[in-house]
Amino acid sequence: MVKGAALFLQQGNSPQSQRSLQHPHKHAGDLPQHLQIMINLLRCEDRIKLAVRLESAWAERVRYMVVVDSSGRQDTEESILLGVDFSSKESKSCTIGMVLRLWSDTKIHLDGDGGFSVSTAGRMHVFKPVSVQAMWSALQVLHKACEVARRHNYFPGGVALIWATYYESCISSDQSCINEWNAMQDLESTRPDSPALFVDKPTEGERTERLIKAKLRSIMMSQDLENVTSKEIRNELETQMNCNLKEFKEFIDNEMLLILGQMDKPSLIFDHLYLVRGTAPGRVWLGEHKSTGP
Repeated sequence: MVKGAALFLQQGNSPQSQRSLQHPHKHAGDLPQHLQIMINLLRCEDRIKLAVRLESAWAERVRYMVVVDSSGRQDTEESILLGVDFSSKESKSCTIGMVLRLWSDTKIHLDGDGGFSVSTAGRMHVFKPVSVQAMWSALQVLHKACEVARRHNYFPGGVALIWATYYESCISSDQSCINEWNAMQDLESTRPDSPALFVDKPTEGERTERLIKAKLRSIMMSQDLENVTSKEIRNELETQMNCNLKEFKEFIDNEMLLILGQMDKPSLIFDHLYLVRGTAPGRVWLGEHKSTGP
């Protein structure tokens, strides 16, 4: 769990809807309470894989992109995205405002402004997590889900993802919430451009990219990545470089993920086995640690 995002790890075969969050992260804020409410939305055979808090055009609302997994008719893992709305942080209930099935043609792209787009079967939605670390967690899970969908060739009209119709029938958010989910590609217009102070354009692209790489790593090493967005990092980068980097937004987001992958600490799986996240989204390495002790 990080600020704004929670990744669920499967433990045994007990239904997730019957479990509660007994030991939440001490810096999790209201996320554990929201997770428990969201778990209660699920059918007993489904499970939340990831929940990521998103930015919203409405200050009082809380919005989550939730990755839900289930076993389909072919006994393979299938995934959908739910858009979940809370009317406020203190709300004791939530509603579904969007359902997106992850087919084999699903593509994920960074939008260059602190978010990413998910497009599939003619639909596209842009999601803007509340922190860089939350975006990193979301991309890792989504890339894995897309790999599974491609491997098993999930396509509209086939036997995959039939169970998603249950959640589509449960869409009950206010129309303004539904409109926000369906108009996410325009969310960037709510963000102001860089301050007019930074009007000078870089003189040479390759030299600028090299300078961006050096300064970006330094900035990210000094920031709390659970409490900062990529937009804020880019603003700091522009301040330090004293120039407008709007045309480098996509490059900066990609470089940010590369640095995140290199900064991510190995996770202990067993006493002799570590999980090391790679520099490409969705790629991991397993490595053995051989102790010299008894």
